[in-house]
Amino acid sequence: MRESVKHRLIGAAVLTAVAVLFLPSFFKDRQQYQVNTDSQIPGRPSITAVDFNEPQQPEGIESAPAPEAMFVPENSEAPVTELAVPPPETAEAKPAQQSASSVSVSAQASSAAKADQVPALPLNAQGLPEAWVIQVASLSSQEGANKLRDQLQAEGHKAYVRAVPSANGNIYRVFIGPRQDKAQLQAIKTQLDKRLKVNSLVLPFKP
Repeated sequence: MRESVKHRLIGAAVLTAVAVLFLPSFFKDRQQYQVNTDSQIPGRPSITAVDFNEPQQPEGIESAPAPEAMFVPENSEAPVTELAVPPPETAEAKPAQQSASSVSVSAQASSAAKADQVPALPLNAQGLPEAWVIQVASLSSQEGANKLRDQLQAEGHKAYVRAVPSANGNIYRVFIGPRQDKAQLQAIKTQLDKRLKVNSLVLPFKP
């Protein structure tokens, strides 16, 4: 009898311990979840509208020219040349090219030797250094002008094309430059006239 009572007491103690451990968590899960209904969005900022005045052009400033007329020297009377662009340099033309390279190297060496003695460059009416360009040719074909430009660039020249409106459509002029050494451009002009069979022009560069 005592053993059975003892076993019952032990079983009751175990059940009580289990209840103490697990019942609180069971009832805790049954509790209703409280939702915080307070808004977390910040208040509307205070912004003051600002009125901007329309831009006004200052007096005494000229309007910029049209894009197709920019960087074009004033030489509207140059004839339109249908230039047959020669093929790339052959072995017979190499001596002339070597001579041009010698002239260029000599001019650069002379400029470097006299760099400390050269006075300030002359300025034009706009206060900018004077510069010059060679108008190699005026063509009615844009394709021909681009082909000549590409050939001159392949030879090391800073060549570009500008389209100039005319009564019969656009004229495409091929230029080299600008450079500040007019004498050097004159030497290049002489070589180009002889090789391309053209009458190029050395003109002031006007941006």
